[in-house]
Amino acid sequence: MTAATDVLPILDVAGDGRARGLAYGAHYGERVRRTWRYYAETVFATSKLSPSEIERRTAKVRELIGAFSPDLGDEIDAIAEGAGLERWTMHALNARTEILNARVGECTALYVPATRTLGQTWDWLAPLEDLIVLTRCTYPNGHRILTMAEPGQLAKVGMNSAGLGVCLNFLVAPHGLEGVPVHVLLRALLECTSLAEARRLLDRAGLGKSSHFLLADDQGQAVSFEFAGTRSGEVPAVEGGYVHTNHCIAPDRDPEGYEIDTSPERLAAARRLLAADPRADVEGVKRLLDFNDGGKASIRVTYRPEPMMGGGLIGSCATVVMDLPARCMHVRKGPDPARAFARHAV
Repeated sequence: MTAATDVLPILDVAGDGRARGLAYGAHYGERVRRTWRYYAETVFATSKLSPSEIERRTAKVRELIGAFSPDLGDEIDAIAEGAGLERWTMHALNARTEILNARVGECTALYVPATRTLGQTWDWLAPLEDLIVLTRCTYPNGHRILTMAEPGQLAKVGMNSAGLGVCLNFLVAPHGLEGVPVHVLLRALLECTSLAEARRLLDRAGLGKSSHFLLADDQGQAVSFEFAGTRSGEVPAVEGGYVHTNHCIAPDRDPEGYEIDTSPERLAAARRLLAADPRADVEGVKRLLDFNDGGKASIRVTYRPEPMMGGGLIGSCATVVMDLPARCMHVRKGPDPARAFARHAV
């Protein structure tokens, strides 16, 4: 069993999808197997979905991924092979957001155009804190990406050598399985070399998901994009920057709304803090993301029981701040503000 540590492991992989996946699965095999076992025995098991329904949904997801990007489909298959698992398990893990569509989430993301600083808290189940990993991929054309994710997933929060970064907020809205899963789309976005290319990718990613993507570059430009079931579209900047939590805030949002508890309060707090420091640099964004007043507006969330997840503890598993001009990612594990951030270059 891997010992708990404040430092996230990092792995460099290169080549095509199969080469990257085999290297990843072999190196992170224990973590991948532990992550899958946790989801299978705890997260999926406490959902209302039967094992046969999960496998049915996963089969559909695998078709969608293969049609969207054969290279990424090959990489997911190879991760499973390298880790000694069935292929469908890794497709289920990469589509767990769409398969479950659970009304749980606490992430807060923001971008400061004045300093080209992008960051977020990533809030999820406490046992995953000591499993998350960093992966740096180098493509045959020299393009590089760096991402933090759960073992077995292609991406989550990350940035690339072109100065483009991406953050994720989970949203809640009914949807079918008809588009690219968010963790696969995140990886495809990191393969882009410009916001224009990323916008085109978002337009062809299909619906069937409920999440917000905050993309930004080292020139002070950003795209804040919501997928909410049958709707999708951009969100304008406010207070000189971009902030998003876990509900739709686009001007044409559904008036009924699907809001996760605490999301409006965290959004208001983050906007207020950013308005007070519109030129927040890396250290300033770290302080902003550390805000915790003990109530619903807290951005850094200490672990608490979540009834919808069978009483499992939910909180800030990690905080990530990206210095896009410097091509550097600062990462801290867990919700303890006394822990140090580790700095990693793309």
